[in-house]
Amino acid sequence: MNGEFRNTLDEKGRLMIPPRIREQLGSATGLMLTKSMDNSLWLFTREDFDNLDAEINYGPLAMFNKNSRALDMAVIAPAREVELDKAGRLSIPQVLRDYANLTPKTECVILGSKNHVEILSSECYEKLVEGYRNQISEAGNSLSVQRMGI
Repeated sequence: MNGEFRNTLDEKGRLMIPPRIREQLGSATGLMLTKSMDNSLWLFTREDFDNLDAEINYGPLAMFNKNSRALDMAVIAPAREVELDKAGRLSIPQVLRDYANLTPKTECVILGSKNHVEILSSECYEKLVEGYRNQISEAGNSLSVQRMGI
């Protein structure tokens, strides 16, 4: 998935998901919405969410692994099954809106990112982009060195 879009959260906590993202998500049912990092939300297809859950929770003795338990509590456990209505709107549960600081009439950024969609307030997005700006060049260099095996 890819693309950057902006829409406003309505008074009922619904967010219009752009047609291009809806196409990439496939079915409007069986979607999973959960907390992510940086006060944003992640929207997955059920299949991609189950794959993430398996990576975190179903390794040998994962329930005893501190990192697996932390990721399960932060990302997997708070997930909610959601669906898009006929108009292509996603109803975001209040607990997840609170986590991501999404209030009615908040402009949201909707980002397609590989196997999921990231949803966050435009204010939070701008702060994150500014914070990451200095890291981008360094991250590119680091990945380049890894790829070359140096």
